Formats: sequence, C-alpha cells, structure tokens
Amino acid sequence: MYQKLNNLLREHGITQREIAEKLNINSLGTVSLKLNGKSIITLDEAKGIKELLEERTKKKYRLDDLFKEGE
Repeated sequence: MYQKLNNLLREHGITQREIAEKLNINSLGTVSLKLNGKSIITLDEAKGIKELLEERTKKKYRLDDLFKEGE
C-alpha cells in the first residue's frame, strides 16, 4: 500500500528483519502487515522506519511523502 516506501526499502536493501529489529517487533508477519497497509503503523513506528531509511541513504525524507497511500 505504501508503494514509495516499499520501493525505497527494496532499492536500498532494507529488510523486514531490520525493520523488526529497529521497531522491536517480534514477528516478521506483523512488519509485513504494516508495510502492506493491513495493520496500523504508529507514529513512532513510522519515525523509526524513516530513521532507518535516512541512515541507509544519507537523505532526508518526509513522513507524509513516505507513507502516502496508493503511491
């Protein structure tokens, strides 16, 4: 559902396991549900994913741009 985010994660080799570790989520299934828009991503989780992406890419991103639905 978050196409831009998922494309960036894939492009930069960020795995669901890395996201789970960053967010202290025990289940990769939960991460998958969140990234596919089937479970709610909290603000803190969104910030954690953004931070992980920024650390990897050395670029800045806006939450509203990364988590735009359907794009």
